[in-house]
Amino acid sequence: MSGELSESTTESTPTNIYHSSRIKDRRSIFVAHAKRVETKQEVDSFLNHIKIEEKNATHNVLAFRLESSDGTIIEESDDDGEKHAGERVLNLLKTLDAKNVAVIVTRWFGGISLGPVRFEHIVKCAREVLDQGPFLSKRGSTSSTSSSTRSISSNTILVNGCQRGNPILQFIRNVPWEYSEIVPDYLLGQTTCALFLSLKYHRLHPEYIFNRMEKVAHQYILRILLILVDIESHQESIRELTKLCIVNNFTIILAWSQEEAGRYLETYKMFEYKSPEMIMEKVENDYLAKLTHCLTQIRSVNKTDVVTLSSSFGSLKRIMNASSDELAMCPGLGEQKIKRIKEAFEQPFLTHKNPNE
Repeated sequence: MSGELSESTTESTPTNIYHSSRIKDRRSIFVAHAKRVETKQEVDSFLNHIKIEEKNATHNVLAFRLESSDGTIIEESDDDGEKHAGERVLNLLKTLDAKNVAVIVTRWFGGISLGPVRFEHIVKCAREVLDQGPFLSKRGSTSSTSSSTRSISSNTILVNGCQRGNPILQFIRNVPWEYSEIVPDYLLGQTTCALFLSLKYHRLHPEYIFNRMEKVAHQYILRILLILVDIESHQESIRELTKLCIVNNFTIILAWSQEEAGRYLETYKMFEYKSPEMIMEKVENDYLAKLTHCLTQIRSVNKTDVVTLSSSFGSLKRIMNASSDELAMCPGLGEQKIKRIKEAFEQPFLTHKNPNE
């Protein structure tokens, strides 16, 4: 199937379907398929064909972009159970400005969880199949761009040669980096890039950042302007650059030291394949978690004390109504701690009464 072009003799079967090579990892198999499409009906026909051809597949991740006659772009994705995979393939299509094309990445699950690396395989297959067919503009299919994108599949930050000698590079220690022929200063992922700007340099060459932003416009989903604040009176410059970022759809990041700037680049790369749920704060909604959050606001009351109180009295109401003698029966609660618990429930919220009331 690798690199083959399928030809069908029946009208009901889609023709001119391209296939990537297969990636095998711990018994899981990934392969991508791509076809030029003009309508949503063609997309549906293509998807149905792949589901029949790739029997027993666990997932068929779909993404497509259609351009109407008036220039309107219609784009959709479907994870098919492989959470967040569809949007990653769609982001690749948008980054490459691929239009009137549908990509399906088929996966056979091998019984072993691969973690975030599965997204690397999915995007790599999708990019390979897009390079095979007539799906990309000249800009998207150049050898340098293709080479760079393949390199991004690793955990390596790609660095523009113009950044040679930048002191922040010595602080990128937790992920590998290498120089490459890229347009932005740093390439942090398939759809993420960063430009670096020193405010000291910006004062001497204010036109520099405008030209740099124009060169990466519309090429990446997430565009970052990493600013090193290395001057004293920085407020006006930051205000001006913030407006510039809003207009050009850049995310502005301020670093107050070279080490901090390096850590930001590391973090974006390390979290490239993390889902939003994995990096969001975990909020527990069970009763004990809420009770713990409430009672540990009292000085010196810890989680062990909360477990003791919960097992002894069963509810917050009974803890509040318990006498000092009853609280003293609980192990780990001394006189001072009991006093603070009673004060927390008995003292008024207003320590000084308003004389007008």
